[in-house]
Amino acid sequence: MTHQSTSESDNSLETLITWPNDGKEMVYISGGYFTMGNQDGDANYRPEHQVYVAGFYLDRWPVTNAEYKKFIDDTDYPVPNYDISWCDTKSYNWDSTRRIYPEGKADHPVVLISWEDAMAYAAWAGKRLPTEAEWERAARGTEGRRYPWGQAFAGGLCNSKEAELAQTSAVGQFSPDGDTPEGLVDMVGNVWEWTNSLFRPYPYDADDGRESRHASGFRVLRGTSWRNDANVALCVSRLDGDFKFFNNVGFRCAVSPE
Repeated sequence: MTHQSTSESDNSLETLITWPNDGKEMVYISGGYFTMGNQDGDANYRPEHQVYVAGFYLDRWPVTNAEYKKFIDDTDYPVPNYDISWCDTKSYNWDSTRRIYPEGKADHPVVLISWEDAMAYAAWAGKRLPTEAEWERAARGTEGRRYPWGQAFAGGLCNSKEAELAQTSAVGQFSPDGDTPEGLVDMVGNVWEWTNSLFRPYPYDADDGRESRHASGFRVLRGTSWRNDANVALCVSRLDGDFKFFNNVGFRCAVSPE
């Protein structure tokens, strides 16, 4: 397929919509080529390369506990509640009897979420998980931003270690200064986010099997979290989800325009 331009926008599409199934705001990200990865830092970010993505909508912020409750109430899906050795779940476990999220965390991103949980929510909402290429395109823009807001790190713009919260934060706590120019919230910091993509080396190729929903392997996490510092809180950071869930992992969904 031949693409005519570096960036495409469909003027007939609204830039901000509210998705009817789950009531979440979604931002339109125009299609085109963008720079994925970089030549610095972690070997998993290399090589820097050009990738084309078609236009899509992305949730403006990660799915919150209150939003996830709509899904579990509607489907009778199990709530996140675990007693395990490898993750401190105490502050984030839901009440299994009352099926309610932890007190005071309604607007915090839901965590202790597996890839399968995220896929189940997306299916219920009539959405899907973004590919890792879509996620990076949304975070970096076509100008190749280092951070969602620009090229330089500044304290107070995201929930990384520098914020010294040592836990999740309400979505929008660092808005609007920490948002992307399109208004996407918490694209770095707060929680890592599940993508559809299998964790494989670059260059990214959507047709090499890494976007198969049925293949086995670790899925890519994007966005970094409250547990990471500024050296990791980058738009290019990627992590293999080699665990079922964690207290700093959530998700947001995408939709392709019909």
